[in-house]
Amino acid sequence: MRFDEDPSAPRFRPRDPRVAFFAAALVVIASLSTIRDTPSMAATLAFVCAWHLVSTGRLGATARSLARVIPFALVIVVLNAVLVPGETLVAVAGRRVVSREGLEDGVFFAFRLAVMLMAVSAFLATAAPESMARGAYDVLRRFSHGVASRVALFVFLAMGFVPLVADEFRRVRVAQSFRGGDFSGGVWHRAETARAWLVPLLVSAVHRSGQLAMAVEMRHIRERLVGTIEAPKFRPADAFLALATTTAVVVASM
Repeated sequence: MRFDEDPSAPRFRPRDPRVAFFAAALVVIASLSTIRDTPSMAATLAFVCAWHLVSTGRLGATARSLARVIPFALVIVVLNAVLVPGETLVAVAGRRVVSREGLEDGVFFAFRLAVMLMAVSAFLATAAPESMARGAYDVLRRFSHGVASRVALFVFLAMGFVPLVADEFRRVRVAQSFRGGDFSGGVWHRAETARAWLVPLLVSAVHRSGQLAMAVEMRHIRERLVGTIEAPKFRPADAFLALATTTAVVVASM
């Protein structure tokens, strides 16, 4: 059996993991080096969200990915607004609480974090784990066939292990909910609940990883993995993604 991309996926969606990796790396590097103002960073975030939406085809998936960033972004904004000195924006009893410079820096860094996380999320949503493994092999085989095969196996196993851990987390959550393990109450109760969740989850993850390693060895997946995966196809949608990403980064960096 050969792994391949979903034949029902619309043709206008980018699917080549090599292009997706290039786009994500370019966006992350630009957000850390060449994009220096908040409006440009916000525009880059809008582009990355559009890329994520096109890749998934589901507005809800993009909204959920963006929503996961919001708590961390708020923490960054608050810490910078309170800790960075500057012109007083909010004062209480004559003492500065929020500075204008700190708030501006916090908003900028929050957008930067959102850009990087959404770029990685869009990259992961672009292609299947099998396609990512073959893409890594195609890129690295020009340098070393052995290294390329090992990296491809690592990518395949790592990406395939994520759904297993997510499934086990759901099982542990259901089991703990029947035992009254929720996150309501005080801090100590929440810490005890988290410990009760993490211990069985880690034990199960170790057990699952052992089973996965045994299956890999018994089925000789290490030797024949690359031959069972069809090479990713470069399509017009992938060319458009590469061009659009380059254009967006250049414009945002000006």
